[in-house]
Amino acid sequence: MSLDHPSCPASLASPSTSLGLDALDQALPGGGLPGGALHEFVPRTYMDFPAALGFACSLLHHLTKARRLPVLWCSLGQGLDHPPLPFPAGFNALGLDPDQLLQVDVRDEKDMLWVLEEALSSPACPIVIGAYTQREKLYDFTASRRLSLRAARHGGTLLLIRHYLADKPAGSRGTTAALTRWSIGAHPSHPLSFSNARMPGFENPQWQVSLTRSKRGRPSDWQLEWDHETFSFRLAASLAHRTALSEASPAYSEPARLHAIR
Repeated sequence: MSLDHPSCPASLASPSTSLGLDALDQALPGGGLPGGALHEFVPRTYMDFPAALGFACSLLHHLTKARRLPVLWCSLGQGLDHPPLPFPAGFNALGLDPDQLLQVDVRDEKDMLWVLEEALSSPACPIVIGAYTQREKLYDFTASRRLSLRAARHGGTLLLIRHYLADKPAGSRGTTAALTRWSIGAHPSHPLSFSNARMPGFENPQWQVSLTRSKRGRPSDWQLEWDHETFSFRLAASLAHRTALSEASPAYSEPARLHAIR
């Protein structure tokens, strides 16, 4: 059935979902992440794809916590720059139940766009996530508008992780119909010391987040941290000045001492 057919139902009213942090909510239209819309997440660099995917997935906790909704995950299966499959243990750390995931694996971008469009038409799966693990070829304004219309008409929400070249002149395919666009980069976590180990571990994940496009919203920048205990965002404190690991950890000077003995 055509999206413009007169028998199609009117757009469903989809309220905005609070992200649990005033700094984020106040920059978004309606005081939260709007439902019934397309939202894009662009890694800042090639290496930031996992960070962009992790940030988008952390939003799922807020989108699904009010009621236990299924999430359709669409991934490509060939010629990939990054692994497309979700990691169940990682979802648990973000406050998500892996059993909520409905995974669809497709072979090419054309099939992926078709699955995303059809999924947004189904009330059984109102939240959809798609990840571009290779350079985009078909996703442009027309494709994004079709997805946006489906989302608005049926009340679905699409979180689309794009290729990192989407914001670069060499790889950009022009403007899209997304309601919001986010630029996501990884940020160093605070060190976590252990009494029985010389090398520190890592505390909660952090992102450098920029809301670069927001219709009726306010583009802004944040350094965010994810709290695994409360499953929530918070503004990250600046990293305290640290002595270089080569000076702070005896483990790094050990090889030098052994070499001197020999």
